[in-house]
Amino acid sequence: MVLRDASGLVVDSLNYGGLVDPWAAEGYQAISGPGQSGCHVPAPGAAMEFRSASSASNTSAGRFPDGADTDSNCTDFLKQAAATLSAASAVGATNIKVSSVEGFDAGQKIMIDTGANLETAVIATVGTAGGTTVGTATGRGATVIPVADAIGFRDGETVSIDSGANSETAVVASIRRFGASTITVASPLTRAHVAGAQVSGTGITLTAALTLAHASGAQVSDNVPTPGAPNHYYRAAH
Repeated sequence: MVLRDASGLVVDSLNYGGLVDPWAAEGYQAISGPGQSGCHVPAPGAAMEFRSASSASNTSAGRFPDGADTDSNCTDFLKQAAATLSAASAVGATNIKVSSVEGFDAGQKIMIDTGANLETAVIATVGTAGGTTVGTATGRGATVIPVADAIGFRDGETVSIDSGANSETAVVASIRRFGASTITVASPLTRAHVAGAQVSGTGITLTAALTLAHASGAQVSDNVPTPGAPNHYYRAAH
């Protein structure tokens, strides 16, 4: 989007949802890192490679602080942090597994679920994303784990596999997200794991226990759009 004055000169511009036109980017034309392509207004929703039918919705992107313009789309715009539960959470749980940890920070107030099942919580610590189950039984010494899906996981993160006496941790070496999803770990597994065993990142730890149970796929967000009033955004202090 480009705004021109009466003489045709560009007064302001922005790229929304991706770097469409570098000269109109208002900021750095290239930023290194996963999913980065330059200064643009972030589109609500998960990155395309992690998007699924249960991706978080009902979020917005906007200028923050409202009315500020530093001529950098990287600085001026925020999107509301949003994810979905990648594993069900029981009453009394103090840790939730989420599809993404982007935009969440310690001390932040979040909303979990919607409607009558909505509750709020405060984040104690933010870990890593992802939550799934072992797809088919995996033996001791294996390095490739068939999983139900690999949404939210990233190379290099530490994951927990199984529970109780059969639990172990591993570091993700690579991920196959399409077709038959698999997670390849850096070192051979030390235990065998049955189909259905939990595989998850460290998730988000809360300052107090949940008072309600929440199903896998429930939305987790810091704010939601407020039609007819200014939307609310959160920027970490660090």
